[in-house]
Parts: sequence; C-alpha cells; structure tokens
Amino acid sequence: MYKLSKTNRTVYLASLFLYNFARVLPHAILTVILLNKGLTVSQIAIVQSFYMLAAIMFEFPSGFLTDIWSEKIMYQLSLVLIGISYFIILFTNNYYLLCLSWFIYGMSAASMSGSLDSYFIRRAENKHEIKGINVLINRSTLYSGLIGGGLGSFLYEILSEQIYILSLLLIISSFILITFGFHAENSEENNEMTSSESFKKIITELKNIKYQNKLIIIIGLYGIFQIISQLFYQFWQVSFLDKEFSKTYFGLLYVLFQIVAIFSNALFSRHNFSNSLIPLTITLSGALLISVFTPDKILFLIFIIIFLVPFNVYNNQLIVNIQKESDSNIVASVISLAGTVSSIISMIVLWIIGILNNYFEFWFVEVVLIAIFIILSLFLLILYSHQKKLD
Repeated sequence: MYKLSKTNRTVYLASLFLYNFARVLPHAILTVILLNKGLTVSQIAIVQSFYMLAAIMFEFPSGFLTDIWSEKIMYQLSLVLIGISYFIILFTNNYYLLCLSWFIYGMSAASMSGSLDSYFIRRAENKHEIKGINVLINRSTLYSGLIGGGLGSFLYEILSEQIYILSLLLIISSFILITFGFHAENSEENNEMTSSESFKKIITELKNIKYQNKLIIIIGLYGIFQIISQLFYQFWQVSFLDKEFSKTYFGLLYVLFQIVAIFSNALFSRHNFSNSLIPLTITLSGALLISVFTPDKILFLIFIIIFLVPFNVYNNQLIVNIQKESDSNIVASVISLAGTVSSIISMIVLWIIGILNNYFEFWFVEVVLIAIFIILSLFLLILYSHQKKLD
C-alpha cells in the first residue's frame, strides 16, 4: 500500500509539474499578448473576470463531485478544459472568443481545485502531514512556474503566440502520465457507499460548517486575500510598465517572483505562522503601498520583493488552516467552497478595476484596493483571534 501511495505521489507531482509548466509558459508576457491582440487594460480586466465567473459557477460543484466520485477524473477533466482554452487563444484575436476562452480556463481551474491534492490530504495521518503535502505540491508548482515563466518570455520572442502549441503538447503529456501512471486507492468506506449515500453524507457534513466559526472566518480571510492577489497577479505588468520597466525584462522578473516564492515556501515549511497572520497582513500591505509611491525603479523592485515574502507565506498559511479545520470526508467540497468565495470576490475586484481605471490613474486604484484589503482583513483576524480564545 505504501509503495503504491509513493508511486502515486511521484506520478502526481510529475504530472502537476508538466501541467503548471504548460499553464504558466505564456504568463510572464500574458498582458503583452493580450495588448498585442488589440485589447485595452479595461478589456483585459473584463476578459479575466470571465475566469472568475466560471470558477464561481463550477468550483463548488466540482469539489462536490470530487468527494462523491473520483479525484483522478476531475484532474483529467481540468487538463482537457485548459487544452481547449489555450487552443482558442492560439487561433483568435476576437474579444468575445477570448472571454469564452477565459471562461473555459476558469472551468479548468475549478476542476483542478480540490482534485488529486484532496486525494492525498484525505490520507494524511495528522495535521503536520497535511502541511508536508502542501509543501511538496508548492515545490512542484513553484519550480515548474520558475522554469516555465522564465522560458516563456524568451520563447515568445522566437515563437510569438505559437508558444501556446508548446503548452498544448505539455498538457497532453501531463494527461497521458496521470492516465496511465496514477492508480487510485479507494477507501473501504467509499467502496461500500453508493453515490446517493455519499451525497447525503456530504450534504449533512457541509451543513455543519455553519457551526464552525473559525473555518467560516478563515474562508472569509481567503476570499478577502483575493483583493491583493488579483491586484498583483493580474496587473503586475501594468505596474512595472507604469514605472517605465521594459517588457523585455518581464521574463526575468517572473523568474525573480518564482525564486521569492520558493524561498517563501521554504520559510513556511520550517516555521509556524498560524499566530502571525496580523503581522503578515500589515507587512505585505505596507510594502505594496510604499511601492506604489516609489518613483525609483530599484527601490520599487525591492519593495515588491519585500511584499512577496509575507504575501506567499500568508497565502500558504490560509490554505493549510482551511484544510486543518475541514473534515477529511468533505475536504474537497470545503476547498471548493473557499475557492468559490474567493472567485466571487476576485471577479468583483476585476470589475472594479475595469471600471475605476476608466476614470482614475492605475496607482489610485491600487491604493483604494490595498486600503479595503487591510481594513477587512484586520477586522476578520481580530474576530479569528477572539474565536480561538473561546475554543
């Protein structure tokens, strides 16, 4: 049993590496690609909001289906959907088809959320092992992101939009590897229960979430975190262009971000940050806010790096807290519920950016969103600390 589990883990991490490599390959120059397709910054925000719309519609149902059926099937479905999405991007400049592509991309992300990662979390013997699983998954995605994002900008200079063909080949390789190399081990309980019985059990346990105040607050914090997450991940290239960085450096910057994320993951694996969420919130918000008002390029980059360390640690800690507070039988559903909440907030944020950017300069939009994030986060964190004392 242990040997099979170890083999499954290796196959999954390898497949995840290929998938994420393919996914991030165009990301370092994604804004440039969309601008070259004739889109404005406001249109890019709207296009990316369709990703969130799909996640809202499909993330919770996908987690629910994962808990009832198979994590492997949902993972395979995710790979098929992202392949379709990238195929559309490759062959069209049409604004509405690009909206459709991002909608399908969102469906893919929804299917991926809580799929095979939930498979291993269910089998974790203690909370320490849950954190260990997350660290391994983070390493796979971070190293693939480092290589894929770094190569992406250079390959774009050679291949232009044909870079999506390379992504498609990697996605196919990931699909083949997980299809023939991963052999799921179903628990005895799941084997004995029908889909109808599983459905009823999961519904009953999900209803009990309303009595778990800490879990509700953590999910709220994860949702609010998307304000800062979307602001940075979707528009960092806009910020760097505003600071007069050349787009030729975007590949190197993406690599730098991944290196910082790898360092943050190593830091997270060695230390417990469960009681440091308030200092992390203040540090990441302060660093990003200072970067907005910093005219010097070097200082701007330094503050972005300072921002990214607590940003990554905070994100990891919230995910682990959600998993620790979740019942193992419904962990995929809870993760997907958290994803749905975050997707709703992410979509609202993108719409706000798309609207405000028509009337104000981008730096002002950044300041408004950072202020909203820190106020709401600190409020929820104070509630969370109070609830921990009560428990």
